[in-house]
Amino acid sequence: MSPGVPQGKLGELAEPRFKNPFRVVVVDDDPEMVKAIEVMLRIAGIDVKGAFSGVAGYMLARRELPDAIVLDIMMPDIDGYEVCRKLKLNPNTSHIPVIFVTARTGQEHIERGLSLGAQGYITKPFKPDELIDKLAEVTGSS
Repeated sequence: MSPGVPQGKLGELAEPRFKNPFRVVVVDDDPEMVKAIEVMLRIAGIDVKGAFSGVAGYMLARRELPDAIVLDIMMPDIDGYEVCRKLKLNPNTSHIPVIFVTARTGQEHIERGLSLGAQGYITKPFKPDELIDKLAEVTGSS
């Protein structure tokens, strides 16, 4: 398992939590992280699509117009900060809540992410419920 991959028991999420699934785009350059997040969100009853780079994630979000975006910061093409900035400047995507999920833990990183318009900042490794609860909060789902 890669560093930062969520820890916890997925069995606790055996019943779908959401009766009306919402759509989430997950953007991370680590395929194992994308897969882990996809699995935990699908088990909770959330529709998920993944992308493995900043550019691909930005394009996917523009095309799909999801209900929320889970975004890593450190990626090889454009970083998550730039993806978030571009999403918030685009009138078609500016309303979509962004949650950073990243290994960057410093207060300056958190402040920068939130100043760009992100509605959440979760550090890796994290528990599945932490992300699912934050997605429920930012999407208004229950």
